[in-house]
Amino acid sequence: MSPRWPWIAFVCLLAITVPGYGQSEKTFDISIREQPLGSALQVLARQLEVQIVFFSGATEGLSARPLEGRYTRAHALEAMLAGTGLRYVFLNENSVGIQSAPDEQQKPPSSPSADSTVPVAGTQSAEPAEEFGMDEIVVTGTASRVRTKFQSSVAISTYDRPDIARRAPSSTADLISAVPGFWVESTAGTTQGNVFARGIVQDGGYRYVGLVEDGLPVYPVFELSFYNPDQFIRPSQSTARVEVVRGGTAPIFTSGAIGGTINFINEAPSRAPEIFAKAGISDHGTRLLDVHWGAPLSESWRMAAGGYLRQSDGIRAPGYPADRGGQVRVDLRRSIDNGEMGFYAKYIDDRSLFVVPIPLRGNPDHPVAVDGSPAGEYSLHSSDVRAAGLPPSAAEVGLDGSDLADGIHPSLLTVGADLSRRWQSGISLRSHTRYTDGDVTFDGLFTGDVPVSGAAFAAARGVAPDFRFIATGQGFDPDFLVQNHGHWAIAKRFRSLQNDSRFTLATAAHDLSLGVYAADYSMSDRWSLGNLLLTDVGNRPRRLFLAGATDAAGFTRYSFLNLRADYEAVAWALYAADEWSVSKRLRLDFGLRYDRQNLEGSISNGVPDVDLDGDPATTYDIAALAGTERRLVENDSNHLSYSAGFNYDLTDEQALFGHFTRSAKLPHFDDIRNGVRVKDRVSNAELGYKVAFDDLALFLTAYRTDFDNVPFTDILVDGSTVVRRAETQTIGLELEGLYEPVDTLSVRFGATLQDPEYRDFTGTSIDNSGNRVRRIPQSMLRLVPSVEFAAGRGRAFLSFAHYGRRYANDENTIRLPSYLKLDAGIEYSFNDSWTAQLNVDNLSNEVGLTEGNPRTDVGASGIGQLYNARALFGRSLMLAVRYNFRSG
Repeated sequence: MSPRWPWIAFVCLLAITVPGYGQSEKTFDISIREQPLGSALQVLARQLEVQIVFFSGATEGLSARPLEGRYTRAHALEAMLAGTGLRYVFLNENSVGIQSAPDEQQKPPSSPSADSTVPVAGTQSAEPAEEFGMDEIVVTGTASRVRTKFQSSVAISTYDRPDIARRAPSSTADLISAVPGFWVESTAGTTQGNVFARGIVQDGGYRYVGLVEDGLPVYPVFELSFYNPDQFIRPSQSTARVEVVRGGTAPIFTSGAIGGTINFINEAPSRAPEIFAKAGISDHGTRLLDVHWGAPLSESWRMAAGGYLRQSDGIRAPGYPADRGGQVRVDLRRSIDNGEMGFYAKYIDDRSLFVVPIPLRGNPDHPVAVDGSPAGEYSLHSSDVRAAGLPPSAAEVGLDGSDLADGIHPSLLTVGADLSRRWQSGISLRSHTRYTDGDVTFDGLFTGDVPVSGAAFAAARGVAPDFRFIATGQGFDPDFLVQNHGHWAIAKRFRSLQNDSRFTLATAAHDLSLGVYAADYSMSDRWSLGNLLLTDVGNRPRRLFLAGATDAAGFTRYSFLNLRADYEAVAWALYAADEWSVSKRLRLDFGLRYDRQNLEGSISNGVPDVDLDGDPATTYDIAALAGTERRLVENDSNHLSYSAGFNYDLTDEQALFGHFTRSAKLPHFDDIRNGVRVKDRVSNAELGYKVAFDDLALFLTAYRTDFDNVPFTDILVDGSTVVRRAETQTIGLELEGLYEPVDTLSVRFGATLQDPEYRDFTGTSIDNSGNRVRRIPQSMLRLVPSVEFAAGRGRAFLSFAHYGRRYANDENTIRLPSYLKLDAGIEYSFNDSWTAQLNVDNLSNEVGLTEGNPRTDVGASGIGQLYNARALFGRSLMLAVRYNFRSG
């Protein structure tokens, strides 16, 4: 199958004439006190009996004058927005949008920047509903252009620019770790996080959660071996907002997002000059510069550019830079009649240390590294281990030049174009096209068996225990422990072309969307896995030579898997959604999506256990090679997904919502290589309650997730692949909210209580049905009190996060204990532009085991005196200064 794209095209003729939505001459009694503009617009909406939607950044720092009397809707809106630089537009008969006025000479009063995390001194603090984003427009998982978070029929979490700035996340996974229902393992480093949604079992990564940028994936697949989308999508100053939809409509608008969608929304080019900049340093050698700039170029054209540069020694310092690189993004927009078109390009060239489970000893509640050093700082990587390179067998797949210091190294270009257009008839069009081309190399140490004494290691191989350090030639006592871990090297080549186009018809009662998605994509894989190195167990270990067991570089075994694979795919989908306002208080949502894809691959058959020198006494140079013969694989699959939901407003401040979704994730490249051709099917039902009071805003959601015949795969320490299948069922409860008892104190909170359980488990000699789903806790609690001081210019917070116990394996024989993680931060705004911020991660230096070792835990009977597990990073401090400017 050759790549093909020309079959994606749209020729649209619109000749629909429906009378434009005007403003009724009916008048309304208006009584609004002086207050922040965002709050005033919420009050005005209730008094005018309309829906008013806007982004919080548009009104931040602006005040509304008192308004008393009897007004038409148009006159009230004009009076409210006079002098603010904003205008209103009727989106339909009962919906009003607030946006920047096109007249650049109309300027609002001086205001803090959009990134200011505290209000200007003397102004009132935002009410919880506003700070929690209840009245902000959400664009993820909805057919409507004007749906707010409060009106949504799904469970949704939102993080705006101030939220992201306060959290100062070290990674994408770290940012979304606060989302209820998501168990996030962010201990692999600044990329390669694992996100488990609502008890869904998986190998890791984002397999069932769609991580997208501006509504469209960077690459059509969300998880493959040694690939996560967070390699390409990072929080930065160009990130305006992040929206996270859990279950619900996520798989209707994004293929395969059966657990949810995480949407990173970038700052659009501004109608007024703006700069957001951040410079940071840390106690582990971080140096960061992150800048976003935007400005108008003319009355029609606007431009934005942003990027970051960073370098870090790493908390688990390997002896060379752990993270280094950067990203640049350019966005160009042009206003057209009743719409906008845009062009953008992003290039990322960044390296991240990949952190794996480390050898530990002692009680798992309070373990230390195997050498007695703090578990949060111990590193398996070192300059000496890096110096080994890769054995000769890696040359077969072109990886002999791999460098462990490159870590996870994406070098990727994405370019795209957007088009949006609206007509008076209520029809709107949004079309988004994205092209991706680039490479990711992945060099990491993967943990093998637990350490053993040198004497035992030598005896198992039938050689004398005569060890010496390779770097110095110094002898090594065989009574001490040794470990044998692998340098795995992978090179992946990505290419994709995608388009998502959607027509929406908005009437007084309906928001009906019809869309089509198409993707043409390919990937090439070159792997050299295994490559086991013998070292001591010290922090930043040193390589050992053992005559008859290692080669001169310290390898005890060359590759246990060399792979050469090339894949191509074509996928397309048709989807439809309707949001039907049955009455003023009741709205029903319906969605359908039909996905179809065809995958083809050419994969090396592999030649096991090749003795490269022909000498059976030299066991270290045994390698499994890719060979020259190949097998062809193919899969053609499809699925029809559907969803139905409702939102019922009990009052203006309280509502009930619910959703049922039946969907599936189709097989991907790794699946067909491993012979897995079943669809990952899921049913998700949820029922929720939400409030937006003066002192409290919250979502409370009960859910049930059922999976049918889910496959999951592990590559074990000996290179063998284990594929198992199971049904799972999770019943849970999610809570997320914000409480503000007084103006200067707010408390964000979140909780997840769930019971993830295996059903009909197959693939092993032991029936694990009834066991808890591995790696996922039953309870997760988060509490973040925040206090304002210095007349609102300062803010200090503590974050308490408790995670319940988990099991590292399907057999539930290896228990990982619960732990409490404490973070803290303080910030102070010197004026409307300059803010200083100090964040302390893991203040109490909690060890916290987030996962065991998937390569050795499968089938294990229990935990021993020595064990491998991945612990939290140790305590770290990050100091940053932010500069924010937005011209009036």
